[in-house]
Amino acid sequence: MRYRIGVDIGGTFTDCVVISEDGAIHTFKELSTPEDQSIGLYNVIKKAAEFFDMGLSDFLDGADLFAHGTTVATNTLLTGTGAKTGLILTKGFRDTLEMRRAHKDNIWDLFLYTPAPLVPRYLRRGVTERLDYQGKEVTALDEDEVVEICNDFKKEGVTAVAICTLFSYLNSDHEKRIRDIVAREMPDVFVSYSSEVLPQIREYERQSTTVSNAYVGPKLTVYLKNLEEKLKNDGLKKAFYVVASNGGMMTADTAIRHASATLLSGPAAGATGAVFFAGLTGMRNLILMDMGGTSFDVSLINDGEISLSTEGEIAGYRVAKPMIDIHTIGAGGGSVAWIDKWGMLNVGPESAYSYPGPVCYDRGGEKPAVTDANLLLGYLNKDFFLGGEMKINYDKCYAMMKEKIADKLGMSVEKAASGIFRIVNQNMADATKVVSVQKGYDPREFALVSAGGACSIHACKIAEEVGARVVVVPMAASVFCALGMLESDIRLDNVRSFGGVIPGLDLTAFNDVIADTEKTAMAELLDEGVLQEDVSLERYLDIRYVGQHHEVTVPMPCNCQITEEHLEEIAQTFHKAHERLYSYCTPETPIEIINLRVTGVGHVKKTTLEKQGSGEGSVADAIKNERELYFEEYEDWRKVPVYDRGKLYPSHVIEGPAVIEERITTIIVHPNWNARIDEFGNVVMEVK
Repeated sequence: MRYRIGVDIGGTFTDCVVISEDGAIHTFKELSTPEDQSIGLYNVIKKAAEFFDMGLSDFLDGADLFAHGTTVATNTLLTGTGAKTGLILTKGFRDTLEMRRAHKDNIWDLFLYTPAPLVPRYLRRGVTERLDYQGKEVTALDEDEVVEICNDFKKEGVTAVAICTLFSYLNSDHEKRIRDIVAREMPDVFVSYSSEVLPQIREYERQSTTVSNAYVGPKLTVYLKNLEEKLKNDGLKKAFYVVASNGGMMTADTAIRHASATLLSGPAAGATGAVFFAGLTGMRNLILMDMGGTSFDVSLINDGEISLSTEGEIAGYRVAKPMIDIHTIGAGGGSVAWIDKWGMLNVGPESAYSYPGPVCYDRGGEKPAVTDANLLLGYLNKDFFLGGEMKINYDKCYAMMKEKIADKLGMSVEKAASGIFRIVNQNMADATKVVSVQKGYDPREFALVSAGGACSIHACKIAEEVGARVVVVPMAASVFCALGMLESDIRLDNVRSFGGVIPGLDLTAFNDVIADTEKTAMAELLDEGVLQEDVSLERYLDIRYVGQHHEVTVPMPCNCQITEEHLEEIAQTFHKAHERLYSYCTPETPIEIINLRVTGVGHVKKTTLEKQGSGEGSVADAIKNERELYFEEYEDWRKVPVYDRGKLYPSHVIEGPAVIEERITTIIVHPNWNARIDEFGNVVMEVK
């Protein structure tokens, strides 16, 4: 038997999905191990091997693909535990990293927090060299200065070096020479240079991205190299891929060189899974909500396409790498409830993680979390957590909620738990509006997709807050990111700055740049082991109105020479996108091209899912038992039926309120909602 393996490491659980040749999907979960993520990964693949009654070596040998989503780079940046990094740049520009763009994200906030630069000023060193705006050498590189800087870095214990000089995106010669000298003088350090990491215009974004790459690179290098070596020694023969922020995959070696491209590794795979899901069900407009143990990630799929951003901020640091437009907040099953100095109840962003975890995990946690509230409200079955594999301490959970929250607020335990439930729902609804309402989309025109282990308890209430009328809980919802990465293609992004105005663009020069960039993209994919017949190339342009400060990324025609007719088509696409984003467009104004982007796609085999039959038995046969749940609509407890999802088939309809249980997911059909099972076994909940 052959199969594909996907493993996603979250803050609380490590998820594994195994898809066999016949399309059968098998799911597994283990607690994450923050001290060493590979321990949790090995725990979950050993569980999978045992399920198939195989030894680990035989199990890995049978894998045609091993895809991995990791939070190593993300956690390194969030916790400030990256390498001691030095920065070599053009003399006279050492404060660019600290000055940023001199913009405030919120002009009304007098106390707006800006994180300290990843490289302190004494480790930002200027070197004599200069290119002009066309990439021509004005001042030669002083190589002796580079050697002197390296000697200083060695004395300071620098373990990573970032290199970012002016106009290197037009001419990389100086940066590459600096790289060679650093490699010679400091052979053990991790080196990132901007003309490889991000060869595009805008000094601060290029410098910040290169520094972030260097900062997280050493820790990611150790993790991936050790993990890949161990997996191969234990039997893995096929490719080991890492999920990137753009929703695609890359080999471990490429991920190491482009470490900053893995900062949204896990959540990005969920969005890719949503696109696969959109094609499967015919639902083209989706908002994916992924609520795990630590965070709530939300992204939008419009007409079957992922919303991509060319840059973003992670932990306050600008990273200008193509990434799926994902909005993340600290709202998960482990999000801690707390009372502020004014006596107000708050939830998150602090998380209990997997250790010590929510109070009910009985691992030493003493801070009530969202999972504790869901347990006390009856939404979770204390005897069936992870299918009964994980024992829950209900009594300790009740006592701690009473002591820490309920008594301090002067209310009952169920009222306190219901308050936590309402607050976290509102937080998640607000996050959902960020990727929809704030981007010009009406969430009432979208179906919400509920993914992650905790989301399906809350999904109906989030939908009510944003106005959505349909919620879909897909098969394997609890491990949706791990499933999504097995539907991901290999995607490598290339960017080339190109200045030109429409009308009046030099088409010959423009087509030459396109051809050169596509040649590079094709070569990189072939180096990744992709067969040429499995390759496709996608083209995009960053465009703005002449004189504007910001640009919009739009697709452009592929597999052809660009003509005047194509330029008119591109202009119309830009005007429409600009009007949707900013509520206006000015077609009479010339538009300016800033960057050309070419994404090389190496297509991989996708899962073929068969439609399910109607099965035998009525929906009543799927009822396991009844359980009392507390609903805010009633401000009281209600006894509701609990259904076994494994016994539900297409054509079955469930009237809410009700509970649908499976081994690793609980679905709450709230009052005023009904649920039905579609032809692929997904649970579709709709407002009555």
